[in-house]
Amino acid sequence: MKLPHLLATTILTLSFSYALFADEGGVAKVVIMKGQVKARLLNGSIQDVVVDQSIPEGATLQTSEKSFVKLIFIDKSLMNLGPNSQMVINAFPKNEAGIVTLVKGQIRSQVTKDYMEMDDKSKSKLYIKTKTAAMGIRGTDFQVNYNAENQNTSLITYEGKVAMAHIEKGQREDRLDQGKLERVVSSEKAVLVEHGQISAVNLNVAERAMAPTLLGTKQIEALQNNETGLKESTDSDKKQYRNPLPPGVDSAIFSSTQSVVSAEKINAKSNPNGFFNAKTGEYKLPAGSIIDLNTVNIIPPPANAVFDPNSKTYVVPENYGKVDKSTGEYKAPEGLKLGADGKFILVDPSAYAKSQVINKQDDKKQDKSPDQKTDAPKDERAPASTDAASAPTGPAPKMDVPKIYDARPDMAAFTERFAPAPPPPPSGMTDAQRAVAAERISTTETLRKDAADQGTNRPTAKTNFNFIPQ
Repeated sequence: MKLPHLLATTILTLSFSYALFADEGGVAKVVIMKGQVKARLLNGSIQDVVVDQSIPEGATLQTSEKSFVKLIFIDKSLMNLGPNSQMVINAFPKNEAGIVTLVKGQIRSQVTKDYMEMDDKSKSKLYIKTKTAAMGIRGTDFQVNYNAENQNTSLITYEGKVAMAHIEKGQREDRLDQGKLERVVSSEKAVLVEHGQISAVNLNVAERAMAPTLLGTKQIEALQNNETGLKESTDSDKKQYRNPLPPGVDSAIFSSTQSVVSAEKINAKSNPNGFFNAKTGEYKLPAGSIIDLNTVNIIPPPANAVFDPNSKTYVVPENYGKVDKSTGEYKAPEGLKLGADGKFILVDPSAYAKSQVINKQDDKKQDKSPDQKTDAPKDERAPASTDAASAPTGPAPKMDVPKIYDARPDMAAFTERFAPAPPPPPSGMTDAQRAVAAERISTTETLRKDAADQGTNRPTAKTNFNFIPQ
């Protein structure tokens, strides 16, 4: 097909699509849905959503548990509203960028690069906003999650680039139009989130958006394939154990004596370490961090996490939780619950104690009588125990519960968390393996020190359809 003919066909198709929506007074159509989905229109009426329904500007959509809806907009961009989620189509004009507000839950969107009749192609094509953050999109595949309880916002980019910035406290109740949103996502405090990266606005840590960091490899792959958020888990319900390898040591050294990856080679592409600057509020969690999409809290690798030179990420050990390989869902360690404030809550001391077994001998001890007391071995990588008030009443084993990050930590707290004494090389190895281990540990400590020079290191039921006011 000749280029002029192709362009003419594309323009005709887009014009027809817009006319089809416009004739019905809508800016989007429902192409797929599952479960219960309702829409509240500007006149206050609430109706059940059905396939092929036209959705107008100003409509609020809400999904129930195990439900989702996929929309196609007038420019052929696709948007999935995940389970237990609510969004508002604030605006989607023909010649300006659309504005969508995520009130709670999850949006997954594939935005086309067609700009319809927008005059200024240098500006964002679509804005997604929450109460605390704004995202400017020009054509990409991305996911936004928002927790209305703690007001955490996260952004994961699967393809392309997305600009993200926090919304100032004094503007969170304002009605932000396209001009104001463009100024937010173009400000000096905005960050650009690229393929495989995550950023977030977490008010417990800082006002501004986190510097983008690589999401854990296993989780980013699973989430990218779980477009609707309804994918069923295929993981077997196995006990969770701590990583048996010594902290700070790559597992590859136990099978071969491959060459050490230099700090210069790693830094040539990106610095995998985290940092925190108390003066500016800028911070970044280490590469390899994982996210709990429910609380929208990010779990960073602890200070002595194993570094994977292939993916350039640290590995979050399973005593901090695990990722479902099929859904990408984060699962807290047995006996623990991740709270909205980003701290683990001890809900079952016995289950948690058993989950911390680190070798086969301890594994056999799990079959003891439940009446028999069991002391869990301390995890030297876990910084502190949970508050006593959050633990169940009655006697509990002595244990250290992993903690993610304290609210608004100061410099000293970050330094203490991020700069522990380097662990000694593991025993039971050949001289060659011991030498490689020592050099890897030294390389890791050098990387962390480089990050510390920039700031301070930091590891770091069905819905009742009660529409939340914006």
